[in-house]
Amino acid sequence: MQFITLTTDFGIVDPYVGIIKGVISNIYPYAKIVDISHSIAPQNIWHANWVLGLSCQYFPKGTIHICIVDPGVGSSRKALLIETKNHFFIGPDNGLFTLALEKEDIVNVVELTERKYWLPHNTSRTFHGRDIFSSVAAHLAKGEKAENFGNIVNKEDLIKLDINTPINNGKVCTGQIQYIDHFGNMISNIPESFVPQKIHGKIKGMEFKGLQLSYADSEPSKLFGIIGSHGFLEFFINKGNSAKVTGSRVGDKFEVKF
Repeated sequence: MQFITLTTDFGIVDPYVGIIKGVISNIYPYAKIVDISHSIAPQNIWHANWVLGLSCQYFPKGTIHICIVDPGVGSSRKALLIETKNHFFIGPDNGLFTLALEKEDIVNVVELTERKYWLPHNTSRTFHGRDIFSSVAAHLAKGEKAENFGNIVNKEDLIKLDINTPINNGKVCTGQIQYIDHFGNMISNIPESFVPQKIHGKIKGMEFKGLQLSYADSEPSKLFGIIGSHGFLEFFINKGNSAKVTGSRVGDKFEVKF
């Protein structure tokens, strides 16, 4: 069984996701298609980068990951197939795969120029997910070699997002909010290894003090830190939405004092 995952900003109201699944199934009906998310904020490459980067490692070796958040669709941006030792990634060259590739050994980067693997009609300038990415993924799942889909590209030329590294001097760590989940929990870029049990500081003027072991351990209406399931420091309010309460956004910086 060949797994193909989908991560997009298409939502579930319009027919776009269903069409992509139809294209894949028509070319290779044996593929196991898994939806990671179709609720990426529209045109938000950072959001998609984080969701895919944290998810792809849990899929079997050889999984094909299609990620489509493509504000540059129809422009000169490249359409890519990236082959690593563990996975394949298909989508636009706009930084979507920055986090996912951090722990991967890249084997090939291919620009999708070989039209015989695209859908056999006039290619839309607005829906490469249908006409290029899904078709290529299905042919890849069917057994076609990655290098057959187009021109080899230097992996050093891949567009990457400028992900900030937290600064830690042993007494204070400066971090950044990387992701806000559905519950309003604010996930930072500070790894667990940087964080002692005793921390304090402020986010948008709201004080936090202490590191909790679970969400339920904390007093409601107050802001606390916790090491989340992905191994990063995150901030939460028990039974509340910490992002809304503090007025925080992805990219906001803060200090944690030890």
